[in-house]
Amino acid sequence: MNAAASSSFASKTTLRWENARAQSRRCILDAAATVFAEEGFEGATMRRIAAVCGVTKVTIYAHYRDKERLYKAVMDSHLAAMASGKPDMQGTAGLGDALMRISSGIGRLAADASCRAFCASLSRSIYASEVYIEHWNAMLEPYLTCAEQAFAKASVRASNAGDGEKFLTLLLAGHGLPGGARPMAECGATVALFVRAYDAFGQ
Repeated sequence: MNAAASSSFASKTTLRWENARAQSRRCILDAAATVFAEEGFEGATMRRIAAVCGVTKVTIYAHYRDKERLYKAVMDSHLAAMASGKPDMQGTAGLGDALMRISSGIGRLAADASCRAFCASLSRSIYASEVYIEHWNAMLEPYLTCAEQAFAKASVRASNAGDGEKFLTLLLAGHGLPGGARPMAECGATVALFVRAYDAFGQ
């Protein structure tokens, strides 16, 4: 085998090894995501994750030194994949329309598989919960800001402070966050409730 052929063979071998390692790592992350979502950080074990993935614990430790690093990799992966952004509030026609747009945005977030897995893991874990609650709050911040602005525009009352946060809290509860999603109809009812209340008090 000449030098060129030897180099080509080595490159292909390296590529196959890297692909196999990447696939193994992906399998471990997927299995860990499932177990953490079901059992939380404290309840999950490397043995259980290995069984779900179909590998040995040695294989997992070859990729992740300990459960803490694996949990961080899973949660960071969820955050990276999670749908985020600010609801489109351009051209809103009154408070009801504005709140429905916010509701729709939260609905899309709640329907995101990464969001559901992230929230399920977070709600079942004590480890690093403060860190990831901060990430979750940052994800919700654009929706809270839009809700506060919508109520401020719709009301001349000085007592409307906090209405945006209350509305968002009800929306999240309606979707079962941080545990999962429930029907969008309940969020429509939440919007209607707030609009009726504002109408009743004359805004």
